[in-house]
Amino acid sequence: MINEEKKQILFKIPDMLKIIGILGGTLGLLVVILSTIAYIPKHPEFSILTTYLSDIGDTDGWPQIIFNSGTLIAAPIRYLIIVLLALRLFELGAGRAFVFTTLLIGFISTFGTILMTATPFSVAPGIHKMGIGLYFLGVVCLQLIIFIREWTLKSIPRLLPILSISMVIIFLVFAILMILYGRGIVNRNIPVIWEWMCFLSSIIWVFAHSIILGDK
Repeated sequence: MINEEKKQILFKIPDMLKIIGILGGTLGLLVVILSTIAYIPKHPEFSILTTYLSDIGDTDGWPQIIFNSGTLIAAPIRYLIIVLLALRLFELGAGRAFVFTTLLIGFISTFGTILMTATPFSVAPGIHKMGIGLYFLGVVCLQLIIFIREWTLKSIPRLLPILSISMVIIFLVFAILMILYGRGIVNRNIPVIWEWMCFLSSIIWVFAHSIILGDK
């Protein structure tokens, strides 16, 4: 009886991953699109080459309200997606150690997201930067672990681990450019497009994993 219940629960994981993944990815897109629309009227100079996402989140009024509240709502949904993904990969052959490690790092990254969103740079620079560090380090480590495990599972389409390692590369490039900017080696606009690429790559990653693993 217990084994049958476990099988029923496991059977539902792909469906849950697909539904919640699409929901989470769509929410993430809407948050950025709506907050950007609210940002543009008073900042007609907006460009993905010169405007950071954090600029939008740190702008008083509707841009800040939409961006920060939306991100805070999306953060736990993102973690739920990570949980479901870990369980789905466990079904496909990933070990318990992988699941535990993924959930731990995913929690740290999610906590970093909440920390940097709840405390804008203009309010508490130190806490905001710590949140950014936890988020970015968490994402890089998480995606690297997922890439390695997905690459070893023959049942996983090669597209998925390629998307995972692409996120690692994009996030690392952005982090390096931000360090160089902080040291005055590159100008402020150089890292901007890479922050937008970080966002877009994460959305594509969520949709691809949710749809493909939800259909397997």
